[in-house]
Amino acid sequence: MHTPTVVSPRAGSRETPVPAYLAGFLLIGLGLSVAGPALSHLRDRVHTTDGGIAWLFVGQSAGYILGSVFAGHGLDSGRGHRRWVAAMVGATCSIVLIALAPSLALLVAAFAVLGGACGLCDVSGNTLVMWSRPEGPGALLNALHLCFAIGAMVTPIIVNRSLHLTDSIWGVALPMAALTAVCAALMLPHPSPARTRLATVERSHAGGARGTQVAVICAFFFAYVAMETGFINWIHTYVEQIEYGGAATATGVTSMFGLGFTAGRVLAIWVARHVSPGWIVAGATLLSVLSSLLFVVFDGPGPMLWVVTLLFALSVAPQYASMMAFAETHLALSGRNTSAIVASSGLGGLVMPFVVGQLFDRIGPQALPPTIVGLAVLTAVVGAYGGRMLLQAQRPPVTSMNAPVT
Repeated sequence: MHTPTVVSPRAGSRETPVPAYLAGFLLIGLGLSVAGPALSHLRDRVHTTDGGIAWLFVGQSAGYILGSVFAGHGLDSGRGHRRWVAAMVGATCSIVLIALAPSLALLVAAFAVLGGACGLCDVSGNTLVMWSRPEGPGALLNALHLCFAIGAMVTPIIVNRSLHLTDSIWGVALPMAALTAVCAALMLPHPSPARTRLATVERSHAGGARGTQVAVICAFFFAYVAMETGFINWIHTYVEQIEYGGAATATGVTSMFGLGFTAGRVLAIWVARHVSPGWIVAGATLLSVLSSLLFVVFDGPGPMLWVVTLLFALSVAPQYASMMAFAETHLALSGRNTSAIVASSGLGGLVMPFVVGQLFDRIGPQALPPTIVGLAVLTAVVGAYGGRMLLQAQRPPVTSMNAPVT
């Protein structure tokens, strides 16, 4: 059995190619956000309908889940950097395949490859950052996810320019190839970080059922991503169907979410230096419940919709990275644990947008506010339960007051 090398936190910090990790998450943001702005072009190119082209999202999400599950073993065996770079090469090549695919079936397959590569990248980045900062990864994790948000924000511009200049999306592969080259040059000369807090692993096994703890954390990420994607994927349609302004208003409200989400992740980097990740999760989940309740109170067109969208975006922005840091603090997550967490996130992103679409068909846009309230409450309850479980599992035995507590 492979035994991870134990390195000091300080040494691991010096050797970690942090700029490469941040660039890697810019690439994930680019890759996972291509489908939306390119959807009409791809639909017309393969001569299908809106319902047919929607299978791209299913293919991408399914690939993302499978890639996430596959990622863990390579990380635990010390091949994290090599696998991450290989996944970035795969993601870049898949954009070229998407640009060339002549049929819907091949297009869905190419998006599945893209999703799988990005899922592997996602697990690699989150895991290696946590292992490289055993003294506290919160600030760097939030910076990592900020880069994802920036990549997602600039994707529509890159897709638009590529379509304008070449009538194709292959131009998106150019910045992804550049990011891949930079990451390869910075990552490959360095050994991958390894788990350093093996004592924490032993205590997490001794203090409670570790499998149950990881399962509850996975449930949190499923609920969180379901809440986030349920809102962001349908707020544009919601604004259109309640007849609040025109297409520009719907785009503006959607952009307000992107602005708040990015600002929330910038703020989270600073907050994580002064506040423990558990308290950040508690405060953020409470704010998401309150802002979603305002969504119900002020349901319908009006200026408060902009305010509610901004508050909700600010509340969801720090939750992913902060809960990941909190779980790492108390469980010393393995690569396989992180794979399960990211796969659960992908499942939430696969299921909820589809469910909300069915609710829109049967009930109408008024289904969105109460659905978001329910998901926000579920996320907060599961987060509180999981946090309490982790804290209780890490308490030292009552007969020994000298056992360290993390």
